[in-house]
Order: sequence, then C-alpha cells, then structure tokens
Amino acid sequence: MDSDMLYFVALLLSVVAAQSTYAADDIRDYAEFQAFHAEKTIQAIDLALLDASELIERNPEAEELVLHTTLAKYVERTPGLRAIISTNRTGQLKIDSFTYPAKDIDLSDREYVKTVLNAEERDLYIGSPLVGRSSGAAFVPFARALLDSDKKALGAIAGIIHPGFLIKQDALCPQCIVSLFNDRNEVLVSYPSNTHYPGDFIEKINALNTNGELNGTINEHKIQTWVIILKKYNVRVSVSKFANK
Repeated sequence: MDSDMLYFVALLLSVVAAQSTYAADDIRDYAEFQAFHAEKTIQAIDLALLDASELIERNPEAEELVLHTTLAKYVERTPGLRAIISTNRTGQLKIDSFTYPAKDIDLSDREYVKTVLNAEERDLYIGSPLVGRSSGAAFVPFARALLDSDKKALGAIAGIIHPGFLIKQDALCPQCIVSLFNDRNEVLVSYPSNTHYPGDFIEKINALNTNGELNGTINEHKIQTWVIILKKYNVRVSVSKFANK
C-alpha cells in the first residue's frame, strides 16, 4: 500500500470515528479528508487532459474516429470524468469522446473555451459551473490550450465532470457543509447542494493564504469553518458546521 493510500485510510478512520461529535479538530480532519479526495480527482483529470493534449497536438490531422476512440479510453480510466471534448482554434467542437461524430456546436462563447484559446501556456483552467447545452446536465469544465510548436492556438481541450464527483459522496458528514471554491469567488460544488453563501464569506475564504479556521455566519447562524487550499489548482475546500450543533 503506497503512502497516499495509507494517508487516505488514516483520514477515513478519523472521519468515521468522529462523525457523531465533530469538534474543531474533527472538522479539520474531515476537511483534510475531502481535500485529499478532491485533489486526487483533479490530478487524475489533469493527467487525462495532458495525455489527450499530447495526442491531438502530435496528430492534428488524425481521423476523428481514431481520436474519439482514444479519448473515450482516457475517460473510461479516469474516475468521475464524463467526457473529453476538443475544439478548433475558433471554438467549434471537433472531437467528443461521448459522441461520434461530434455534434456541430459552436463553443466559442463558453468562458472556459475563450480563456484557454487566448492562453500561451498549457496550464489547467477550472471553469465556472455550467449546464450542458445538449445534455441539460450540470458540469464543471477542466480545460487546457492546444498549442503548436510556436505556442499558437490549435484549439481547446476540456474534461467534463459532474460537480458531485469532487466531493467524497460515500463518507458525508450529516452535520457539515462541504464546498469547493475557485479563485474567482465561485462555488464549484457544495453539499448540501442548496447551500447559499454570502458573497463576503466566500471572499474571506479566498483571502486566506494558508490552511486554517474561519468563523462566520450563514443566515444569521454562527458557523465554524476549516479551509484547505489546493495551491496547485487554485481551489479551496471548506467544511463548515453550525456552532450550536
């Protein structure tokens, strides 16, 4: 058993042992547990997109069916990933791991596509939560720029994931609110899903430079919060509990 798995098991045991009480230390342990899951999920998507980017950049003229089939294999091996799609440099959908042939859809107005089409590096960009135009399903896009050898845009590539996969669903604390935020003060996902945060509370979370505790109020109720920062991905994982629970 590798060190990451041992760490995960230790966190799981601490969460299970604490589920009936949830004192301050328990909230921290549970936040670390959820942050570990979120980071591993994002890392897996990141690696899948790196492989997909390399495939398309090296073979930009390859048959669509060949690319579709290979991307589908990347999706199948990556937990939580629903699809990988890619566009040309104008934002037109060209390859979809879920559907062959790809539908004729212009994605140039999508924030995540516009952002990476203007990028000069292949950094992972986590977009705002959206609803699919054809599927009607909620998703969070993870996108990268497709670049040629001169770092000119070839297109965009994106992994599509249901937001719920970013939270460890089989070990939820019934007394807690679990959320992930990007660095643009947006909620990527939360449990319960109808949680509403005041804007200033999210700003306070994003103002933190290190992992730590943050106290505040939601709907006039005092809450205790522990925040874990995933610095590589500019994501913050928070676990909150009403102070009087």
